[in-house]
Amino acid sequence: MHLFEIDLDPLRIMRDLGLLYNKRIDPHKTLLVFDEIQLYQPALTSLKYFAEQSAKTPIIAIASLNKIVVHRQPQYSFPVGKVDIVNMHPLDFEEYLWAHNKASWAAAIRECFTQNEPFPAHRDAINTYHEYLMVGGLPAATDAFITHQDFEEVRSIQRNLAALYTADMSIYLDDIDASRTLAIWDNIPRQLARDSNNKFKLADIKTGARYHQYEAPFTWLENAGLIFRHRQSTGGIAPFEPRGGGSYYKSYLLDVGMLSSQLGIRPDVFLDASGYQQIAPRFRGALAENYVKQALQASAVDSFYWSSGNTAEVDFLIQDSTMQAVPIEVKSGDNLRSKSLKVFRDKFAPSLAMRLSLAEFGEFEGLKTVPLYAAFCIKPNL
Repeated sequence: MHLFEIDLDPLRIMRDLGLLYNKRIDPHKTLLVFDEIQLYQPALTSLKYFAEQSAKTPIIAIASLNKIVVHRQPQYSFPVGKVDIVNMHPLDFEEYLWAHNKASWAAAIRECFTQNEPFPAHRDAINTYHEYLMVGGLPAATDAFITHQDFEEVRSIQRNLAALYTADMSIYLDDIDASRTLAIWDNIPRQLARDSNNKFKLADIKTGARYHQYEAPFTWLENAGLIFRHRQSTGGIAPFEPRGGGSYYKSYLLDVGMLSSQLGIRPDVFLDASGYQQIAPRFRGALAENYVKQALQASAVDSFYWSSGNTAEVDFLIQDSTMQAVPIEVKSGDNLRSKSLKVFRDKFAPSLAMRLSLAEFGEFEGLKTVPLYAAFCIKPNL
């Protein structure tokens, strides 16, 4: 850390860094990696000086909890406009296919999505999708499964990462907010897997809990990239606005593999045909919804959900390139009855609607059927 305490001159920092590690640093060829840079503001501010005085020096700055400011030192600032920010997500299903040397599948699935044509390896893709629900896209878990094909190792990694996430809550938050944040984190899997109405309910955490007491913990979890809040839209016409006045949202975890681990679902049972049918539909539905939300987030697709009282609910609402609403219903199985989607279409008459399920690609009268494994094909301004 003392490297940044003398001054923030890039040439001096690189010279001293080379001496410290006994390595020659070429300002034009050596890639510098600053890990966990958010923990030390002088290092973060130095990026401004690298951009201005040593622009050809390649630098990657890695920050976890990147939206959370830990140290607030007034003499240092964030280098606004001097860095390109890339938000990293767990691997989506397309990247999972790449990791398994199935890039040809990913390209073919995109083509089938565009043309509404059956994917020749549909059944195998469904099996791989179910596998992904257990492994997820956290790099350590994915790498362990590819290397050893051992679900016990995958679950161990997921449990350890969950423990690290909860440990961070006690480090970065005071005791009261840490307790509330942990309560939210622990409640999300259970509330997602309720029999009906998986809108997040504060009363399930603590009797008498109030929205204003838990807004800061929710925001912390969002900014830390650990959860996604899925807000209810005020209506079915784009542009969408979130419904206010309370906790009108669902909450999903950052990774579906983490969710399956938190729910205690055994991969050997889930991936067995007869065992899969024994798992309650509410658990399968929770995994499918979390998977779709995660895929949309990775593709930078803003999404809401729509509810019409107690009569109908559409899982996802997005908007297309003409700012028209596109309702999306998620089915974890092959039961394609879509009462809620029909209610929405009758009320708002969208030109396109989607149903994600285990069924093949197809389109009929404005209803596009998409296999769940192809959720990564849904992009902004479809």
